[in-house]
Amino acid sequence: MPDLSASPTLDLQLTWRGTFGRVRVFDDRVTAETSYEREGLTAVPMDQVRGWRLCPCDFDAVCAEFVTASETYRVLLDTSDEKVAELALRRVLGAPLPADS
Repeated sequence: MPDLSASPTLDLQLTWRGTFGRVRVFDDRVTAETSYEREGLTAVPMDQVRGWRLCPCDFDAVCAEFVTASETYRVLLDTSDEKVAELALRRVLGAPLPADS
């Protein structure tokens, strides 16, 4: 069972063009929330995530995509955070999915 009182090893967040995205990486888990392409702020159901990937969203933002059986949750991150996000997500969640074609 995860230690819910533990501090994240990485906490990335971005408010971008009226939307909010946040990814928190802990030693044993990842949490994420997003309002991008959503009616309101939505927690990503990480227990249902089958894979993840990083991809461009625009010239000044990247998306961390968390893929479930029924939908994909896109969390906006700053382009300057892309490399550190990839390293941290890979450490906890394993290798990313191939780029969406």
